[in-house]
Amino acid sequence: MADVFLSYAREDRDRAATLARRIAGHGWSVWWDRNITVGRSFSDVIEAELDAAGCVVVIWSQASVSSDWVKSEAAEGARRQILVPVKVDEARIPLEFRRLHTATLVGSDLTQASAGFEECIRA
Repeated sequence: MADVFLSYAREDRDRAATLARRIAGHGWSVWWDRNITVGRSFSDVIEAELDAAGCVVVIWSQASVSSDWVKSEAAEGARRQILVPVKVDEARIPLEFRRLHTATLVGSDLTQASAGFEECIRA
């Protein structure tokens, strides 16, 4: 089980990979759905990993704000008070999550140091 559960939309796979590498570079293990073993149930594996994670990082983007999976994963992180939201474009974050302070990586290169990324790491 990983320290960090990374939630993202399929369209943001490259961003998720970059963010996963950067978070792992700080010494934390990161789980994201690229790690599901063939033959396993997506929902069973995701639920187990989400339950075990110490932190849920959600990537909010134009694609992810309409994903029921991402919203459900973010809701579980918020319920457990372990959600670290990250905004990567000008998407309108779903209403239930707008009350949370969100790290802003809009326009930033995820491979470079930024104030938004440092906020994410501190959280």
